[in-house]
Amino acid sequence: MESYNDIKDDIYKCSKCGLCKYVCPVYIATKNEMYSPRGRFIILNNFFNNKKPLTKNFINNLDLCLHCNLCQNFCPSNIDSNKIITEIKYKNKIGTFNIYFKIILLIYFLFQPFQKKITKRFKLIPNSVNTKFQDKERERNFGVAFLKGEQIYGCDTRLNNNEDQIVYFEGCYNKYINPSDKNASLNLIEENGGKIIQIISQCCGYPLLSDGDIDKFKKNANKIINSIPKNCKYIICSCDSCLHTLKQFGIYINNSENFTNKLITLDQFLEIKHLNINEIYNTDIVYHKPLLKENECYLPKEIKIINKKGSATLAENFFLFKHPILYKQLLKQIFYNKEEIEGKTIITTCQISKIGLEIGVKRKNINAKILSYSEYIENGKISKK
Repeated sequence: MESYNDIKDDIYKCSKCGLCKYVCPVYIATKNEMYSPRGRFIILNNFFNNKKPLTKNFINNLDLCLHCNLCQNFCPSNIDSNKIITEIKYKNKIGTFNIYFKIILLIYFLFQPFQKKITKRFKLIPNSVNTKFQDKERERNFGVAFLKGEQIYGCDTRLNNNEDQIVYFEGCYNKYINPSDKNASLNLIEENGGKIIQIISQCCGYPLLSDGDIDKFKKNANKIINSIPKNCKYIICSCDSCLHTLKQFGIYINNSENFTNKLITLDQFLEIKHLNINEIYNTDIVYHKPLLKENECYLPKEIKIINKKGSATLAENFFLFKHPILYKQLLKQIFYNKEEIEGKTIITTCQISKIGLEIGVKRKNINAKILSYSEYIENGKISKK
């Protein structure tokens, strides 16, 4: 069998305590021990001790992992289950992201002329684009950097002395689905002392990483890193899933510290710039904290934070497309109680979480408005004027 020496030690650290399975959304929904981290580690130990190859059924069941990190958060041995699963997927070449990504893009482009009608009728993807923030790019003095092969297009480095040079990581969600978040983010950056010199319109690579397609993940990472001007001060993301993935470049790409050290979230930038956030948007707000968010979000003091059920979104690795029946079952198990969010505005700092929240409130028949963090702040600023 293939060598797994780099992950065997982590697997052997498992004490079989079972804490992981009681927080694993897939185990809670299926009650199948094989789908829990502990169950997988027991099976892996058996394979390794008997020096037998992993079976196809076991490798395929790894695709049911949501990569939500809940098991690691509750593991006394701090075992990184994501790392182990990614390594096994990589060695066995089972990634399916490319197939789903191509299908989804094909559907998107075929039905793009009817997008507004489709989203309004079926609520398949968020339909919360705010016209206040649309088409702002045409009023700005910078180009948009699209990665096409090895070439980068567009960059304006004109700068006032009191402005920080900023690269904004747009990501695929903001590019194709919700430009409202991007334009709100650009407004906030520019209004708080940032000069946008480049926008990166490229998938961060999260689906590639969760599929274990490390070779393509590295290729994607190198394209992004090579597109960044060395003299920029910050690389700002308005999505925590994108930021988390971009930070993984430091693990797989040599000499990427100059890139990863500049990565910050939009709310971190606003905190650095001392935006008086407590005067913004006085309404009934709930903050959905994504599981991949690494820092405390810069929020008004009175906002309620819900983070125990962040995996309610289930969209990060196309899980809802790969396993639609189990997805519905999971959504019933772990989505927020109606009393928690009925009639409120839910804000999130993850663009993929926004998709899951939109679908969740629709399926649970909950009257709640979903906004990204930037939309929430920008709406609050406009309402104060």
